[in-house]
Amino acid sequence: MAYTNFSIIQGDTWPLTITYTDANDTPIDISNYQITAEVRDKPGGSIICGTVTTQSGHIVSDFSDTTGATVKVTFPGSMTEKFVLPKSYYQIKIIDTADTLLNGWVELEATNI
Repeated sequence: MAYTNFSIIQGDTWPLTITYTDANDTPIDISNYQITAEVRDKPGGSIICGTVTTQSGHIVSDFSDTTGATVKVTFPGSMTEKFVLPKSYYQIKIIDTADTLLNGWVELEATNI
């Protein structure tokens, strides 16, 4: 499991790409797995700010010999505007194995609109 923090502007689309490898940096093919990404007010928090999944089309995983294993996650602006200021906690998980791909805090800058 990797832990990474991000900073975004609240209300903007938040795209991120993850390269998934094992301990030896060998790409792992998870292109047929179900993946979910959830943002909450805090770890284990009761406020769910947004959820995207492979089923919703906001998460796309791919595997090839040239690029390896990638997971592209997109939180639309309509969802990030609901993230809790000044920061929210996110977790990206493989549903089939319950493995966490990435988690951490997303710090938010409020929009001036």
